Amino acid sequence: MSKRKRILLIIIGIVLIALLILSFYANSIIKNKIEALLKEKMPEHIELLYKDIAVQSLTGTISIEEPNVLIRVKDSKLIQTQLTMKKLVVGNVSYWDYLINGQIHVGNIEFKDLETIYFKNRLTQLKDTASTKKENKLLNSIKIDKLNIENASAIVYDETKDSLLVSLKNTTILIQDIALNESSKSNLIPFKYKTIKMEADSIFYKTSIYENINLKHLLFEDQKLTLHGFHYKNKYSKKEYEKLLIIQRDYYDVTVEKLIINELAVGKENDSIFLKTNLISIDKASAAIYRDKFEKEEDLRLKKLYSRAIRELPIKLTVDSVSVKNSTIEYSEKLLKQYQAGLLSIKIIDGGITNVSNTYSSPERTVIIVDGIFMKETPFNANWSFDINNTDDQFKFIGHVGKLELSDMNVFLTPLLNAKVKGEVIASNFTINGNFDKSVINISQEYKDVHVILLNKKKKKKKLLSTVANVVIHHNSGKKGTLFHNGTTQATRDHTKSFFNYLAKNLINGVKVNFLKKNNTVTKEKKKKRN
Repeated sequence: MSKRKRILLIIIGIVLIALLILSFYANSIIKNKIEALLKEKMPEHIELLYKDIAVQSLTGTISIEEPNVLIRVKDSKLIQTQLTMKKLVVGNVSYWDYLINGQIHVGNIEFKDLETIYFKNRLTQLKDTASTKKENKLLNSIKIDKLNIENASAIVYDETKDSLLVSLKNTTILIQDIALNESSKSNLIPFKYKTIKMEADSIFYKTSIYENINLKHLLFEDQKLTLHGFHYKNKYSKKEYEKLLIIQRDYYDVTVEKLIINELAVGKENDSIFLKTNLISIDKASAAIYRDKFEKEEDLRLKKLYSRAIRELPIKLTVDSVSVKNSTIEYSEKLLKQYQAGLLSIKIIDGGITNVSNTYSSPERTVIIVDGIFMKETPFNANWSFDINNTDDQFKFIGHVGKLELSDMNVFLTPLLNAKVKGEVIASNFTINGNFDKSVINISQEYKDVHVILLNKKKKKKKLLSTVANVVIHHNSGKKGTLFHNGTTQATRDHTKSFFNYLAKNLINGVKVNFLKKNNTVTKEKKKKRN
């Protein structure tokens, strides 16, 4: 080896040793400064405990072992937030970007086994203007290549540990290319990012004093939110719930096996929060809704129609379409003491909604189309549409119902009316045009052998009253060749009741006209020509 090479190697060795020595002292100095900063500059209401701090100045890495952060309500001993974790790692801090560009550039931040407890209603006072300005100036110059939270859990309480509001388990979050700057601080999420992935299990959310949501699994990735095992349910039994209520209120038990929201975007624009998606897919949903009307006062508050409810949402909502498949709805209602609740059931084979939105302009309409089975085996389809920009809340509802054995309706009618029906409605077609106050229904039906049986308190037939009732009922829609019976009537809406009560009122009025009053009849041949 030449003399020059030996000298060069010696110089390199000396430099490396010097760097190692300087690094050792730099690590010690930086660690001492961090510890002093955490001890002296930490606000009085924030307490930080940790096992150890390790600094590697050459790689720009700082790791804190077993940090524990307590944030108390100012001027109080009450804890607002508690954070504990196995390790916090801040890696690849770029000194060059800070010295030259005045920007804090961090390669990665990792939270390992993060556990968060937060008390929602214990509010901390707002910081003073000077400190806020300092924070904003600092936040405007931060860039993080990767933020990774592993195996995290979170619990949010309303006020005390007896009032759980939200909980999540087995949560992982990965966010890449985070930038905090002047333009991002006014966003709903006060930073920009390139990609985000979140996954969590066993999610709980208290939606009201009566209902909770439980969710088995959540995955958000590439603007796609997938939910598995969704369950929205009243936390009380029906008997317990009935004892709690004075005013009528529905009892819910709703499950969804799988729900997907595609191209989900949430943000802030012109001081308004917006939510956009091109498609929501719901598969294998089951909704059981129960209402106890026996000795319960009615809720007399005004009920909005869906067009107004969407129009007056506090956010800008744009949902291009919703798809519902393989789902069921059961509605039960208790009115008479001697009976169980009456039951209606619908199976949705294929359902779709377009333009669930308050951002579209007229003449765009929200359209709901459903094909399904009513009660046991009666096919039906419905087409319901409205323009949310129409302040009269005008709507159109077109329906077709296939062959219905009227005895199938007794599970609903008998508990509510103390009566039974028998016979067969072969086909029903109807069109309802209405608004917030009133509507007109045109209905055409083919039916035969329709009879009514009125019952006494012992559920036995009232022979005389049943005979009288059947005198005024048309048992058949017409003679051979004149089978369709047409009727037109009106309905006035009760503003304290829902749209579906309004729909039922129209159908009941239409059926009354057809069954109790002889109107125009048309032959099947004429019916085909009209269609």
